[in-house]
Amino acid sequence: MQNFDQNIENKAAKPDQPSWGFFLLIFILILAVGVILCVKYFFPEFFPGARDSSSGSSQSSLTRDLDEQLAAQGELKKFTDYDELRDFLAEHPASSLYSGSYALGFGGGVGSSLLSASDVAIPEFSGDSVGPALGAPTDSAKQGLAPVDKVDYSRTNVQVEGIDEADIVKTDGEYVYAVSEKNLFIVDAYPAAGAKILATIKLDSSPREMYINGDSLVIFGDENNMPESLYDTLIRQSSYTFFKVFDISDHTNPRQVRDLDFEGNYLDSRMIGDYVYFLTSASDILYTDDVPVPFILEDEKPLPFDAGAPGCNCPDVYYFDAPYDSYTFTSLAAINVVDHGAEMKTESYVFSGSQEIYVSPENLYLTYTKNLNEQLIYLEVARDEVLPRMSAEQRQRITDIENVDPKILSDWEKLMKIGEVLAAYHSSLSVKDQEKLDVDVEDAVQAKYKDLAKELEKTVIHKIHLDGAKMTQAGSGEVTGYVLNQFSMDEHNGYFRIATTKNQMWSRFDNIDAEDAASYSNVYVLDEDMKQVGAVEELARGEKIYSARFMQGRVYLVTFQQVDPLFAIDLSDPRKPRVLGELKVPGFSTYLHPYDETTLIGFGQQTKTGPSGGVVTTGLKVSLFDVSDVKNLREIDTFEMGGQGSTSYALDDHRAFLFSREKNLLVLPVELQGNVSGTSSASDIVYVPEFRGAMVFSVDKDKGIDLKGRIDHTDGKVSTSPKYFYDYNFYEDTVQRSLYIEDTLYTLSTKFLAAHKLADLTQVNKLSLPKEAGDDYVIVK
Repeated sequence: MQNFDQNIENKAAKPDQPSWGFFLLIFILILAVGVILCVKYFFPEFFPGARDSSSGSSQSSLTRDLDEQLAAQGELKKFTDYDELRDFLAEHPASSLYSGSYALGFGGGVGSSLLSASDVAIPEFSGDSVGPALGAPTDSAKQGLAPVDKVDYSRTNVQVEGIDEADIVKTDGEYVYAVSEKNLFIVDAYPAAGAKILATIKLDSSPREMYINGDSLVIFGDENNMPESLYDTLIRQSSYTFFKVFDISDHTNPRQVRDLDFEGNYLDSRMIGDYVYFLTSASDILYTDDVPVPFILEDEKPLPFDAGAPGCNCPDVYYFDAPYDSYTFTSLAAINVVDHGAEMKTESYVFSGSQEIYVSPENLYLTYTKNLNEQLIYLEVARDEVLPRMSAEQRQRITDIENVDPKILSDWEKLMKIGEVLAAYHSSLSVKDQEKLDVDVEDAVQAKYKDLAKELEKTVIHKIHLDGAKMTQAGSGEVTGYVLNQFSMDEHNGYFRIATTKNQMWSRFDNIDAEDAASYSNVYVLDEDMKQVGAVEELARGEKIYSARFMQGRVYLVTFQQVDPLFAIDLSDPRKPRVLGELKVPGFSTYLHPYDETTLIGFGQQTKTGPSGGVVTTGLKVSLFDVSDVKNLREIDTFEMGGQGSTSYALDDHRAFLFSREKNLLVLPVELQGNVSGTSSASDIVYVPEFRGAMVFSVDKDKGIDLKGRIDHTDGKVSTSPKYFYDYNFYEDTVQRSLYIEDTLYTLSTKFLAAHKLADLTQVNKLSLPKEAGDDYVIVK
């Protein structure tokens, strides 16, 4: 967009020409009106005549400003009934009229919106998530833990002890349960020399992950085998997520005892005691539907949408008072996986944007990031600077247009007609008045932009108290920035702690100071009522959080731009958090794992400066950090492997990281590339496959990191055909997970389940995993 000063200069030179700057202003105002039309349900005061959702009446107040509206967006509300929900759906169609400036044909040059966290490109390295520790101490109360077993075996690498997370492989110390493509294998695994497959559940749909709870096995995934006859009767042709429970008291003959299908895509889950808390996300729910909430099917029959019927699919539906360009239904179901006759409880939340969760033994925290579009700032300025200058007749015309029945004038037609009113007002001004308005609007918008800097990107946190099937709304709060993932959150002694990154500001204002616009990181502490009581803000300007680890009274953060700063932050006094120390080393860690209370393991990637001056990765890196002296943080030892292009499941998925301090064991699945320079330029890299498998290390805080050996599943022939599975590219001989039972290490790929001695890594057994699938599911003994 042209600078307004340049527009004024041009007008002074040619006073008889129309003011192009003000035509741009008109365009901006049209964009702002477009926002009004899409968010009028939640911003009724911006123009007269907008609908008041609480009463159904119209109002003409212009008293509430954008600051007040933003303050209201963190408050969770509940639809009073399904008719009110249908009204919301009618006014916020799934395919919104307004989806950014491109929708109005202006190419994004006017009032371009801020980039959300998902839009901001990560540099060419991968691994932007934080991992938890396998069996490592956490800050949350250790409730619901099973008694110590006589057999020593590894559990799923979870964030909070006592709260299980789903995975593609599980063991109970005797049996291994493993998902490979569309099959689930039940393996009599220990002793390893006699290991054998006892039963195979062959699914026609695509399984994702599972839980084991005593004699109950839960498997869920993408439902792609819905009967056509059922689809013929459903209103919405949506995707579905299946949730099956099997009785495995006889491991050779699993028996299905529950069959559920949830409309939407799988989002996340946790298991506490006998309950799995299961989250799915659905969009494109239509206001004309008889069932205005996502369908739930049991035994391929929709649960009734009838409050008086047993097993009714009648959830309470909650929403935040925020603008919705688009929305999703996030559904939370509490499912008893042991008592199969217990009634399932559900709730739904209408959110705009993606969600992350953190779960403590008593609470589930559901978050989403809201981004304030710059057009809303222009809208505020339009109200304060332009509307008061218009005649009463012109303002009334806008009111009348807004009040026209949408069956007569569509939103787009209303937008165009309001644009005509604004254009007429523009044409009625003298050049001098146009110039003054231009300057006034520019100054006001820029001032408002700086005032709202912290509001442009905020994370809303909703707290839900869990007690079996009972789920109670326990408050909401919000903090500046976006949350990386679940491991940037924690609950400790009743306080909720969260680490966020505030993204770099991208704006049409080219005179914003670079330091003010740069990204930075924050740590916030909220009390039991979700009110902020402490904060450390604006850490590491120009960098982002790549990993976090909360440990009792501290949090350790890794941020990155050129080097890897490791921050130690004291949270022992929730109201006075403070930075204790900082260490800068090359590369970055995407995962921090507690070795003990004073030692951390970091896993990530090494970096160097590339030919063009940017940062490029040079391979994978394991680090050992001494944090005993917070004023003198030290990197004790490192181990680097592979070249540029090397990767690991553990960069993105904490469950792929296996560590046992007692066994002095660290296992990482890796794909290592060796690099040679190309012939055309120094930056032309040729990737040479070096190794694909599992790297096994011994890690000792006194002796450092040593490679014990490698395990591969190639069987003498390296796979060359890549596969794709739930956001991962891999080969069938790629090791995905590892676990141990007593003195045996097991590694899993889609091709094999292999067993090796921990002492010297000699192979004990290797089971081939067949790939066939049946109709819905078939059990093969």
